[in-house]
Amino acid sequence: MWLFRKESEEDKQQKLRQQEAVDALNRGEIPPIAKERILRENARGKNFFSSDLTCREYLLVKEAGIQTVGQVMGTAFYKVGFWGFFNRYRNSTGEVAEVSKALTNARMAAVERMRQEAELLGASGVIGVRINMKRHSWADNLTEFTAFGTAVRLPDWKPGTPAFTSTLNGQEFWQLYRAGYRPEGIVMGACAYYLHMDWNTRRAIYGWFSPNQELPTFTDGYRQAAKLADLRLKEDLALHKADGAVGVIIDPGEETIEYEINDTSYYDILLNYVILGTAVSAHPEMEQKHPSPLLCLNLSSKTYGRLGSTDDTDWEYYDKFYGGE
Repeated sequence: MWLFRKESEEDKQQKLRQQEAVDALNRGEIPPIAKERILRENARGKNFFSSDLTCREYLLVKEAGIQTVGQVMGTAFYKVGFWGFFNRYRNSTGEVAEVSKALTNARMAAVERMRQEAELLGASGVIGVRINMKRHSWADNLTEFTAFGTAVRLPDWKPGTPAFTSTLNGQEFWQLYRAGYRPEGIVMGACAYYLHMDWNTRRAIYGWFSPNQELPTFTDGYRQAAKLADLRLKEDLALHKADGAVGVIIDPGEETIEYEINDTSYYDILLNYVILGTAVSAHPEMEQKHPSPLLCLNLSSKTYGRLGSTDDTDWEYYDKFYGGE
């Protein structure tokens, strides 16, 4: 019977590799299999690369002397959600600190593992970083966070300096770099705020004769969540010793908390307010002087007309005002 099947040598090696991967992640490192893959690519000595940069972005960063190294990524599966920390609803409005911490740790774990891959490739940093969040139906509150971007090598980057991470795309990074600014890393602030529908809020929403009116609980809840997330973003900026953040994205996600009282269903809201951006610092000695600007036009299509439309009327409009042919 299969219950008494002797463990094969292949099974033993698989368990060993899995345990080594878990131990590496617990130490804050990337799994050995990922490290081996990158070191194997480095040993080949090839200059082949892959990137998610567009052709324009690639040419712009190359024009600034920046070398494209390759794509890197980092992943973290996290249990993030209200029911992961509580087994019943809350009867008050306020922050859920445990979920706020999980929102921050999950994203930054994925970013850090991506950054480590870039350092193994000998890159100065990663640009165009995107962080995807995906929930899985086969496990409650399990969320997959994946960070990926393009590793690049700067000509004036000092050896031994930790690799940076940046959400800026190729064109934005090129502009920043030419102006004498350097990205210090991705910064974020997160706040999970519980919005409990008290009796007055329920009456305002579901009451038959309730007039149009503001919902103070929701208004103040969003304001408090935004305030706390912004405060944590500034604290992260201070840790990076940066001048400020650019390319800031605000993502106020919501999770419905359903519960029953005396066989009646009620609904509260868990607001997951996340602010994400790139910390930058001015380095005037890095500013590059160019005699003329670099202009990129797409001559193969008419998609650069008004609002990107290919409609003949819009194209005539473009010809009239911009002298096109």
